[in-house]
This record gives sequence, structure tokens and C-alpha cells, in this order.
Amino acid sequence: MKESPQDVVTAPYGTWSSPLGAAEVAAGAAPIFDAAFRGDEIFYSTKIPAEKARTGLVRTSLSRPGEREQVIPTGFNIRSAVHEYGGASWALDQSSEVIYFVNAADQRVWQIIPGRAPHALTPDTSGRIRYGDLRMSPWGLLCVREDCRSTSRERAIVLLTKHGTTNVLSTHSHFMAWPRLSPDGSTLAFIGWEHPNMPWDGTTLWLVDVRTPATPAVAVLSGDGVERPRRADPGMPSPTDPGISLLQPEFTSDSSLHVISDHHGHWSLFELDFDPVASGPLVTDDRQAPAPERIGFDRLRPVIDTGEEIGGALWQLGTRWHLNDGDEVWAHSQAATATLVRRRRSLSDTTLTPSDTTWETIDTTGETFGTIELLDLGRTHLLLTAKSTRRPGVLYAVDRVTGLFTEIASERLDTHQGYYSRPQVGELGGVPVVIHPPHNPRFAAPVDELPPFVVSIHGGPTGQATPEVTARTSFFTSRGIGVLEVNYGGSTGFGRAWRDRLRGGWGVIDVEDTVAAVNGLVAAGLADPNRIAISGASSGGWTVLSALASTTVFACGTSYFGVTDLMRFVVDTHDVESHYIDGLVGPWPAAQDEYITRSPIRRTSDITVPVAVMQGDRDPIVPPSQAQEFVDTLELAGVEYIYRLYKGESHGFVRAETIIDSLESEFGFYVDLFGIPRSHQHG
Repeated sequence: MKESPQDVVTAPYGTWSSPLGAAEVAAGAAPIFDAAFRGDEIFYSTKIPAEKARTGLVRTSLSRPGEREQVIPTGFNIRSAVHEYGGASWALDQSSEVIYFVNAADQRVWQIIPGRAPHALTPDTSGRIRYGDLRMSPWGLLCVREDCRSTSRERAIVLLTKHGTTNVLSTHSHFMAWPRLSPDGSTLAFIGWEHPNMPWDGTTLWLVDVRTPATPAVAVLSGDGVERPRRADPGMPSPTDPGISLLQPEFTSDSSLHVISDHHGHWSLFELDFDPVASGPLVTDDRQAPAPERIGFDRLRPVIDTGEEIGGALWQLGTRWHLNDGDEVWAHSQAATATLVRRRRSLSDTTLTPSDTTWETIDTTGETFGTIELLDLGRTHLLLTAKSTRRPGVLYAVDRVTGLFTEIASERLDTHQGYYSRPQVGELGGVPVVIHPPHNPRFAAPVDELPPFVVSIHGGPTGQATPEVTARTSFFTSRGIGVLEVNYGGSTGFGRAWRDRLRGGWGVIDVEDTVAAVNGLVAAGLADPNRIAISGASSGGWTVLSALASTTVFACGTSYFGVTDLMRFVVDTHDVESHYIDGLVGPWPAAQDEYITRSPIRRTSDITVPVAVMQGDRDPIVPPSQAQEFVDTLELAGVEYIYRLYKGESHGFVRAETIIDSLESEFGFYVDLFGIPRSHQHG
């Protein structure tokens, strides 16, 4: 059947034709990871789908954003592997034309001047020494260095000179992020944390005197392992919390900085004054170094508190939620949606209280943003990426005077905006959700038919579902299958108490919240209760399999590189997450029984519906051995399944051919199980 553009055809859900094919979903994706100013020039890193999805660096300008140049030659791929997830893998030298970047294949730091060949700054260790969280300073390149040459990972904050000399500035913490030097170069600030915490649990702000090789700690603001008293306010953290999460220190002077803290029950921005290092005596013998000053949280003064979250889960190094230049502070405030806020500093700052409303919302686009990522603050503009209910992802330059948004680059180049989903924020069964109803401008369903749905479980489990359009979600909705995203307990964006609901309850609370949301969807008459699938990746895959083993709500499920065996996970996974399960389920071996009873691989006999498993053969976080053993047990239990093992893929698929095959396989899986006749799909 062929229709003219104005025709609206009545056809069953799942049979609608759509120009958003799997090939377009894969080929059109060019996510923008980071961006920075150098004068009028703008540099941003983005994937190049046509070159095996390597990450390159593009140079453009504020005055001519349409003129673009690839800076990093073919054969190089910008990606750090520090903490496995990397982040902040390149930096600009503002005093020269030099650009520093980490190459994925060898994990060395390279330097390049546009138009010339790159050359290595650090030695070749076959990737066993890694660098990430790059930050340029007047004295050299600050990095988090990760030494993987032994079974025990060793990390340090180092300063690399332009000649390749390495100066170790601190080894004070097992995990480190956001290295920053004070304007006079005397004090190093960074965030550190120790096992078993994750950075959203409890962290420490370190202030270190770097004028001497002894590198004594000057002061620490410790939220790592803090026991807080019981609070009656349900919006405040529970007494079982592991501590206070401190994030992203940024100096405002030689003796003050901004830092994010969630000690009020949600992440917000504070200022801390401390005694300047340069005023104290030099200590050259670490045996004579005084004990570090313990800073109390009462020393923190509020800068911006929106009542929402200025902060989030640190998975990739270098993530920023606030920027300042002494005159203005810009921040990303997150709840169900994202907001850009600004505060101009004034002489009254010393008397601020949390109730002061001295910040303003910057909103000149008329769009509802799902997420915002702050990237750089220039003299006249702010750089950020934003995803909204209307556009998948755009790099903007925001005028600091007018607040106007100028598009610099887009993450997608396709022309089928009319087929993108129409996300709606809501709450079902007491759980925050994002609903993407079926949408296609050329089709409508019979009035007596309810749509099938895929329940999408975000990863983390500290992720967040936000109202933004994606080609992947729209692939389903434009074909007549709705998508429901669930912000179960453990999700970020809703405060510490909601995030900590999952502590000790992973595989229970997340499943209960998901089922409550699905029941609410069905009760509202928005979905066919007999045609509901569940899909998720990584920790979301765990929730998928846990739900299939413990409920009868779902007709089938798809797990993308999902955790199946907790005992194997804590043995096989990498250092950063090796104690993650301590907080999510309980410490090993005390919680051994829970590890066994909750693991989906031990519960395959309870699964009675078909399962699709998608896995990469180079996944260091959830190794393919877990997936293989799981499908073997499904086979023994007589459970119907499909299994796809993709060569060369890691924890998150990047190759176009993999994305195409996995997406088409998943959709076909649902079509068959929902009883949607393939021969009757309308074209």
C-alpha cells in the first residue's frame, strides 16, 4: 500500500512503517562528548560513524559554526580507559596551538598542533598505564594516572610538562577525580573515595600542598564514611547512608573554591574558604608534616540551591555541573527535567542562607530540556549540550548577556523529526516515569486496540530517564510500540533519599517500582497488559532478568550485557565496581545468601517467558562468560531465548553493524511474541 503524505492510515500497532530504520539509528548517531573555547574557536569531540565510530576532534568557530575541520587524523581515537569508563580525554593549551589527547589503542597522552602529525608525550606501556581527566594549567597538564601493571591498580594525580616530564602530585586516595590547581599553583584540590563507596555514596575533598615533594595534605572535607544521625524528615538521607557525596571542586581564589555536596539531602553548590597554603611554611620532610585539618561541613556556604540536584552520578571523569569565572556562576539543575541557572556574584555572598533566591533560570528556547551538560565558560558565551523533548542533542553556545542559544553542532543529521517520539513526564504507581506513546504522523491505530509497550530500564543503576527524544526510542514508537522509562528507587535526579532507597535492595526495589509503574500504565488504559516487554542494558539488564524471574507482568525481556551472577560479577569485574554490590545488596561474604538467591542465573527455572540476550565479546565490566553461562542455564531450563554475541564490542555497542543487528533482532523478537503479523506491516 502506498499513501500520499496527507493520508493517515488506520493500521494495528506494530505494523506501522517508518523511515527511521535501524541503519539510520546507527549511522546518524554522532554524540558530542566535550567542547571548549580557544578564543573564537570551538573544539568539540564527537564520534565519527563512518570511521568505525572512532572519536575525533572537530574545530569550528563561534562566528562560523558551519565551517568544520577534523583535527585528529585517521588512525587515532580519543578515549581514556581510566576507571574503565574514561572521560575528559583531551585538553587545549590556551597559551599555544597544542592539543593534548589520550589515544584509545595505547592510552598514551599525545600532543598535536592542527595540520601537523601528532607525537606521543608519555612512554609506550602497551596500554598498561592510562591517563584521564585531563586539565590544562599554567604549569602543565593535570591528569589522573592509572597504573595497571600489577593486580592492584595504583592511581595518582600527576602533572605532565610539555617535554613529557611527570611530576606526581598526590597518591592520597584510591580513586581520584577533578584535579584542580589554585591560581597561584600552591594547592591541589581533588575528590577521592575508597572502597566500598562509589562517588555518589561518600567522597572526600582533598586540599594538598604541592610546593614540595613531601606533598602533605593541608585539609580534608570528608564525607567518606560519615555516620549521620537519624532524621525525621523523609527528604533527608537515612541513618544507614555511607556518607556525603562531594563533587567537582573549582577554585575561585587561592583560598576558596566551589564544591557540590548532598549533605542537605540533595546535591547543591557551596563555597568553602580555607587557609591559603602559600601563607604557611614549606615542609620538605613528610615525617614532619602536620596532620591535615579536618574541615567541618558548617564551613560550607550555599552558592546555588535550587531544591533540585546540581550534581549526579560520576561515571565518566571530568563531568561538570557548574562553571564560574569569578563574575558569574552557571549550573545545571536536574529534577524530572533539566534547567540552566545562573548566579551573579555580589558583595552580599558572605551572608547567604539556603533560602536566598539569588539565582535565575536561563530559558530562551521555549524547549523542555531532559538533560544538560555544561562544557566550558568563555568570555562571551557558555558551551553546553542539551537534549530536549523536540531534539536529540545539540551543542549550543549561550550568550552570557542575552541568554540566547546559538546552535554549533547537532548529534544527528537525519531529517525525520516528525517521526520522533513525544515524551511525557509523569508518575505511575508513585514512581517517576517518562512515557513515549506510539507516534507516527502517517498512521493511527484502531480505536478499540491498546498499544504494546517496551519498558526501558536505565543503567547505573544510578542513571535517570529524562524526557528527551532519541532515534532508538523513536524506532519503536514510530512503528506503533510505546516505550515506558522508569526512574525506580536508586535513580539520580530526585534527591539522596530516593537514590538510597535501593541500598541493599537491588533486584527487589527496582523490580517492585517497575511493576508498580507498569500496573499504573495498564490501569490508566494506556497499554495492552498482554503485550508488555522489558528491556535494559548493564545494570538495567539485571533488573530485566530479575523481573522476569519474579513477576508475571512481562511477555518477554531483552538484556543487553546485563549482570546475571553476582558472585561472578564481584570476581570478574574491574576495580571501580568491585565493591559496588556491597551497597546494592550487601558485603561479601556476609550477604552470600542474597548473592545466590537474587542472581538471575540461579533463577532461570522461575523464568517462563522468552529472553533475548545481547553481549559484546570484549566487555570488561560484564564479561561474556556471564552471558554464555546464563544462556546455557536457559537451555537446560527449557526457556526460549535468542543470543547474540558481537565481536569487538565492549560495554555499550558502538559499531554500526552491531547496533543495526541488535535493534532489528530486538524488534523482530517483540513482533513475533506480540503476534504482530510481519506480512501485514504497512509500507
